[in-house]
Amino acid sequence: MAGLNPTPDQLRRLKDAFRELKAEQDQLLRQAESRTFVHTRVYRQVRDERKCLLIGRKGSGKTALLVGYRYENHEEYLAEAGIDIIADEFPLEPLFHFFYKEVYDKLNKRTATGRNTDLAHFLDPTKVATYAWKQSLTASAVCMAAQHILASDFAGRLADDEKRTLEESLGHVLKLLGATNGKRRVGGEILGPFLVYFFTNFTELIEAAVDQSVGSFAALIAKISGQLNIMAKNNTDEALRRPVLQIRQILDRHSKKVLLTLDRFDDFYDEFQYRQNSDMAIEKRAFLSALLKGLVIAARDLQRDTAHFSWMHMIFTIPMDKFLELQLRERADLESNHVVRLEWTPRELYELVNRRIAAALHLPEKDIPNAWKLLFPFDVANGRLREVKEDSFLYIVRHSLWNPREIHMYLKALFAEMEKGPADEDMFRRVVRTETENIIRREFIGQFIGEFQGLQKVLNKLGNVQLRTVLPYETLCDGLGGLELFDDCRTPDQIAVRLFHMGVIGVRVNARRTDGNIPVITQQKQEIAYRFCFNSDENDPFSPGCEVCIHPMFFEYLNIRHDEPYVVNQLTWEMFA
Repeated sequence: MAGLNPTPDQLRRLKDAFRELKAEQDQLLRQAESRTFVHTRVYRQVRDERKCLLIGRKGSGKTALLVGYRYENHEEYLAEAGIDIIADEFPLEPLFHFFYKEVYDKLNKRTATGRNTDLAHFLDPTKVATYAWKQSLTASAVCMAAQHILASDFAGRLADDEKRTLEESLGHVLKLLGATNGKRRVGGEILGPFLVYFFTNFTELIEAAVDQSVGSFAALIAKISGQLNIMAKNNTDEALRRPVLQIRQILDRHSKKVLLTLDRFDDFYDEFQYRQNSDMAIEKRAFLSALLKGLVIAARDLQRDTAHFSWMHMIFTIPMDKFLELQLRERADLESNHVVRLEWTPRELYELVNRRIAAALHLPEKDIPNAWKLLFPFDVANGRLREVKEDSFLYIVRHSLWNPREIHMYLKALFAEMEKGPADEDMFRRVVRTETENIIRREFIGQFIGEFQGLQKVLNKLGNVQLRTVLPYETLCDGLGGLELFDDCRTPDQIAVRLFHMGVIGVRVNARRTDGNIPVITQQKQEIAYRFCFNSDENDPFSPGCEVCIHPMFFEYLNIRHDEPYVVNQLTWEMFA
């Protein structure tokens, strides 16, 4: 059955609706009348459960969720925009060289050995980063809250001591920034200078310890570590302790909070680590890991300290692959109480697409749920097993990693192809086959090649050994022998887990429809589930003898053999009822 053949003007608007792949450049998302924001399960978790760490893959909609969240909930907060911490303003290069040059040099001079000291073996850089993040986040929030309260319509109802406390704390914070001329800055741009300031505090601690120490190097390190533990336990310094409680009381009276958001850390993180040559690559990896660990732990500690910081609501987006790489003893507590994984269901992706199509075609609210069917009211036959038909939208979802950005890319390509004629099954298969190549080269490889320098060799090897769509785990590991993704990832087991996190591979398992939320399909008279990184919470799904499945998006790129009598990762709407 043929769908609507859009007019040239409608087609132009449809292409515009899916043109932007990055939420920060997507104006449609910011237009209230467009009705394109989707209240997903994850959005409701962030809103209702006050999760502070939002982890997700690139293109999963982290920025879009923050944009929508700020718009939808602005009345709850003291300032509509909150504090939007801008990651690309972090002084990573100066902080890195400070930590691995100045701090090392001071300790090396103390030991008088002339050799470089492996500081990470003696001092925990994560504690330094945790201390700096806690202090910086608190100082930023106090600065913003004090300024907005003093300028608000309820400032006149403040008691004299409340007003004096806020003015004194604001003056103290601005003085830390060197704002002695009265110029007042507020928002995310002040956090970078605070990080520098509180990292410098650590240098001063070392200088004092070196000057006062007359014992061994081990005694010096013990003294520094002890002082650092004391610093790290303090949520904020004494000058801010009273205003923190004062702000909580004032905001509680007016049912307001302060919102702090951090986004786009992944792009800047990668740029810093890989934009230069490999000099100090190991040190940079360790520094960034400590910095990210410190941020995660600081956010966790502030969030659960409701006695002092119930007025601070934080939503920090963290790249999923980098979070999973962190070696954290607190992982179980974090994932249970503070972390939400940004994952989409096919029905949520369907609503997202319907809303954008409806906005482009100017459809009324009641027609939004049927917008896709208006254009594509047909099923698509699998290219190799034509007796298996799939809903046209699920055909696209099956070839994606359930990321909005990939869906956008497929739709953008479809609408470009529709300039030549109406959409049909052949067009869908042709566009998906061509666009998967673009997604892999532009998005997938571009996302991971900086951190996983051996990724291209791994993909080339898998493409040369003629893998099947489903194969034993041991067969996959044989194909990965002798390869490495990066310095610390050389064994086939380690590489397989990373490939799972990236979405290249999953597992095919026998399952039952009563097994929780696992999507189950009947194939060859068996109930089967396909588990990938985007539809399960497992960090390592592999066990000896298990069946590995290659994700359909990578079939052509990896020259996969298709000899299974079923559709890999087959989807039906009944799976998501």
